[in-house]
Amino acid sequence: MTDTTTRGMRVLLVEDEALSRSLIAGLLESGGYVVAAYGNAKDASRSFEAFCPDAIVTDIDLHTGPSGIDLVVAVKKRHPGLKVVILSNYAIAPDLRHSSLADAAYLNKRDLTEPDVLLATLKSLLSNELSGAMDSRIASGPLAPLTAAQAEVLRMVASGLTNEEIAARRFTTVKSVENMVHRIMATLGVSPDHSLNRRVVASQFFTREAGSVEPPHTLD
Repeated sequence: MTDTTTRGMRVLLVEDEALSRSLIAGLLESGGYVVAAYGNAKDASRSFEAFCPDAIVTDIDLHTGPSGIDLVVAVKKRHPGLKVVILSNYAIAPDLRHSSLADAAYLNKRDLTEPDVLLATLKSLLSNELSGAMDSRIASGPLAPLTAAQAEVLRMVASGLTNEEIAARRFTTVKSVENMVHRIMATLGVSPDHSLNRRVVASQFFTREAGSVEPPHTLD
């Protein structure tokens, strides 16, 4: 059953075994996630910025090329706030003491025989994205198609933050914020009419539906 709080959030899946990749992707999609699935770290890395995932689910051993751990360490240098689920056949979790993996979740692939385990793990990791973003005014009405992360970014836009400031608060890149803002505009049907400031239109839409927002605070 689709969880409305995670519906539309984006997961990058990296699994070299084709059948497992298909099954896991189907499970994630059944949970409401948008999934981009790849069989190796190189292809996943190339698509990362364009896809702009909220989380990554990756096997450790990808057989050829960089491992899943190598991929996570590399992308977390640019996106330290990215949520990570590590999959493996190892009965005991390998050494995940690297700073990039400090907040990663580890699942033995045998656990995936219980479909709710992966979905529950992802929801738990993404709980920081969900907190406060989907109050009753947002979860219903014209803003309902937005994901929790999109609603939070739109809240920041409405409060007057620039893409650079939003990126700093979300621990991500400006390009990732730009991509998300573009998807928000498309979801809300804000036309790329050059005679209008799309951020102003979207901000007015948000405040009309969700109420006033606090002005931005300066980061320490």
